[in-house]
Amino acid sequence: MIWFEIEKALKLLVEYFPIEEQKKPALFHSIRVCTYLYNNWYPEYLCIAWLLHDALEDTEISEETIRKNFGMNVLEIVKANSKNNDLLKDERLEDIVKRCVGYWEWALIVKMADVYDNFQFYIRESISKEIDRCKYISELIIKYKLESWHDDIFKHANTIINY
Repeated sequence: MIWFEIEKALKLLVEYFPIEEQKKPALFHSIRVCTYLYNNWYPEYLCIAWLLHDALEDTEISEETIRKNFGMNVLEIVKANSKNNDLLKDERLEDIVKRCVGYWEWALIVKMADVYDNFQFYIRESISKEIDRCKYISELIIKYKLESWHDDIFKHANTIINY
């Protein structure tokens, strides 16, 4: 049944979610952006990919579990949005954006939604270092996004950069 897969993904995320404190309310972050995507008529698999976008980094959920439950498309979007810890820390953000662009527009939409929601949180908390990080990622998104990609979510990149 359509849209019940989102609930399935949320249950899986909650089951594997780490108990230790995060630097921000990460589970709420995932729910908030999934709701944004859902309310703006993005496809269900994109909402699921969003819910799981940090799963490979922050939980014990395996690539196989994601693939088996939600398919290769969701897995590839999640992988594109995951840090490559084999790279130097300074290279990781640009690598993520490039991999998102390489996978296709949907993966970059997930990254933009992530950055915009983080940006709003860090403004509320007045964490300038993280605001600057959001600006940097937004600049990378503008730099690497294909000119033919005109999804409204990309307008947030300029809002962030000009803050």
